[in-house]
Amino acid sequence: MNYLGIDVGKFSHSACLLDETGRKNIFQIPSNKQGFEKFGQLVKSLKVDELLVGMEATGHYFLNIYEFLLGLGLSDENVAVLNPLQVKAFRNTNLRGAKSDDIDATRIAILLRFGDFQRCNVSVDKLMNLRELTRLRSELVANNGDIKRKIISVLDRIFPEFPTVFSNCFGKTALHLITEYPTPEDLSSLSLTKLEKTIKKLSKRGISQGKIEELHHLATNSIGIKLGVEAFKIELQILIARLKMCQEQIKDLEEKISKIVSQFPNHIFSIPGVGQSTGATILAEIGDINNFQSSTKLIAFAGLDPKLKESGKYQGRTPISKRGSKYLRNAIWQSAMVATRVDPMFKKIYQDKRNKGKTHKYAVTATANKMAKVIYSILKNNRSFKEQVS
Repeated sequence: MNYLGIDVGKFSHSACLLDETGRKNIFQIPSNKQGFEKFGQLVKSLKVDELLVGMEATGHYFLNIYEFLLGLGLSDENVAVLNPLQVKAFRNTNLRGAKSDDIDATRIAILLRFGDFQRCNVSVDKLMNLRELTRLRSELVANNGDIKRKIISVLDRIFPEFPTVFSNCFGKTALHLITEYPTPEDLSSLSLTKLEKTIKKLSKRGISQGKIEELHHLATNSIGIKLGVEAFKIELQILIARLKMCQEQIKDLEEKISKIVSQFPNHIFSIPGVGQSTGATILAEIGDINNFQSSTKLIAFAGLDPKLKESGKYQGRTPISKRGSKYLRNAIWQSAMVATRVDPMFKKIYQDKRNKGKTHKYAVTATANKMAKVIYSILKNNRSFKEQVS
């Protein structure tokens, strides 16, 4: 048997080929066509059923060589994408603390030879598309929140009274007003009659006369700063443009995600609290449920498992580990948040924890733990939530 450990890099990969006798062959694989072709010749010279290749799931850099190896005829059984946490722990068994790409490749090959390693989930084809798009959506949603906070920060300085009139500063009416009239002076330059007509054209539900008069009064008597106001107006203009673009991109992504996710079994969406976006993320991050031997393994992969801190007589808190997929963890946690409001079973779990004096966050996390178990059962048995609990 031959064991090939690859330490993945951006411009080149270090590799160590280890045979059963412990003999090593260390070499480099340049990240270009010539380097891959030369590496492919070496792989082809070895018997496929006597070769095990391993590499860390390091960012996205492992994907090119992973796909190349599969193209050479190797299967998922021959190519192991390893858990970075386990590789790091095994690497640290080197008492001298030495570290280099060649040493890392050697440690990976030795780990393969020992046989006690954990594989990571690698998505392919439409699952890869779904994972990339759901992760991109998650980043855009976070970016959308950052932009909103920056807009509020500008308003707090030039027109601090504005958020007291509009509970949502990013509704159609409010956003139009701060776009067209970003400062109190701009808004107060309108007559009350003109302001009424402007708002009534924008607001379908309508804003009370009292609110409109209050807004006009606050604009006329604002305590907003005047220093640097031109710069703040430009900043506000740019931030609002970025916000609108980000929201359009999120909407476009959600449509594309919806088309892809329609090709998957839809039992996940029967779970209370699991929506279109969170359900798509859960499916994308889990991949093949058969990769997890139990719901406990899935919980650990989501980082929802408790991390015990105790030594001798000391017993610390037991927060969740937060290891594994942060996207899966967040999707399950958000689903659990909704489920505590809409489903009796999840609501009882949450309330029981609260009745024992636990914090809101602790109670939601406990509910999320149960949510992960339900997700595992539903995907494993290919049954809807109602079929599962009935």
